[in-house]
Amino acid sequence: MKKKHTITKVFKTKWFSIDSVPHTYENQMPYYRLTCSDSVTIIAKTVEGKIILVRQYRPPINDYTLELPSGYIGKNEPPEDAIKRELKEETGYTCKSIKYMKSVKIMPCRINTTVHLFFGDNARLTGKPENLDTDIEVVLVSINELKKLIMNDKYSEVGGMAVLYIAKLKKYL
Repeated sequence: MKKKHTITKVFKTKWFSIDSVPHTYENQMPYYRLTCSDSVTIIAKTVEGKIILVRQYRPPINDYTLELPSGYIGKNEPPEDAIKRELKEETGYTCKSIKYMKSVKIMPCRINTTVHLFFGDNARLTGKPENLDTDIEVVLVSINELKKLIMNDKYSEVGGMAVLYIAKLKKYL
């Protein structure tokens, strides 16, 4: 029988909190989890058939990464609105059509968050990126170039690989 446990917040920032969750076994040390806002990510294809990536600095690894456009969902913001906003803010692109694909858990062994995955088609550059407080470069690649980046360890963000896989399963790519 499942037992509900009391969860205690032990540390909190603007971006995440760390919670203490009692272990399911008696007399065990508490289990700590990271709780973040839910987020969205998109594999967006331009009218020319290119996949939109962003290169940005990631402080936790002290390096730049290639990723799909992604971001946190605002309070009371539907995921569909959040992904349109994030794509426009990070890249300046908008899609003619955006399809919800699936919601997933990233590292449920440590992180309490849901990521909503989307596919965007017929993306066009409709303005400049609006995220002026971050160092983001837009990178356009073919699907074959993206596969090579993954296989050559130039693209290592696992969430984006999951989005690519789901898009392939749904035959969007």
